Amino acid sequence: MQDVMRKAQELAEAIAESNIYQNMKKLENELMEDEAAAGAVQKLAMKRQEVEDLLGRKDMDPNELMRLNQEMVQAEKEMNSFEKVKTLKEARKEFTDMMDNVNRILRLVITGEIREDDVKGGCSGDCSSCSGCS
Repeated sequence: MQDVMRKAQELAEAIAESNIYQNMKKLENELMEDEAAAGAVQKLAMKRQEVEDLLGRKDMDPNELMRLNQEMVQAEKEMNSFEKVKTLKEARKEFTDMMDNVNRILRLVITGEIREDDVKGGCSGDCSSCSGCS
């Protein structure tokens, strides 16, 4: 069991040291330092919370839900107008793709199985034909 935990820690460290993760964290920090972009992200989060709170109420007003939904859509458009947000979304997708590939490889090695969505995702588990993980 210790060996498994040690290897898991090594994998986590390799992921944290990867260019993909480091770039994503750098972009997150840059976005949070930009008051306008960070404010737009926060505004969207607040609108989403308002919608969730309203949906959780028994006496929900459909008109209020429609209004809040429109405000949330507008807040999302505003947030997406920032180049830093777009760049961060791309970096997060790249990180998610890397983690999906890691999980596919783990599943393949452990179970010997390749699911249909694994093949569609482009990872066969044979790293020699892939440049995506390095």
